[in-house]
Amino acid sequence: MVTRWSCAICSRQIAWSELFTFYSKGAVHFTCFKETTISKDKSDETKVLLDALEHELKMIVAYKGYITMVKNDDAKRLLEENEKDAEKHAALLTKLIDRHVMQG
Repeated sequence: MVTRWSCAICSRQIAWSELFTFYSKGAVHFTCFKETTISKDKSDETKVLLDALEHELKMIVAYKGYITMVKNDDAKRLLEENEKDAEKHAALLTKLIDRHVMQG
């Protein structure tokens, strides 16, 4: 299944199964964002931030799967809160990388 978004870097549709994020120019595949970022800044710090972002994006996908597998309402609510936290962390990391590398 595809999202309603096209990647701001490669212009291809973004599928729900792909890791993606949003930066100043719009929705973007994580792989496109990572490749573009690394082409501008190969520092260890940038690589660490990209690794952290990838981890958060993978957690979002994992939580979405967990939520569909649990029946207990308390467990479902907790997993949904955890997913929102991962989304917040991913957004903050993306914004930081965008501000310091992509626009820098």
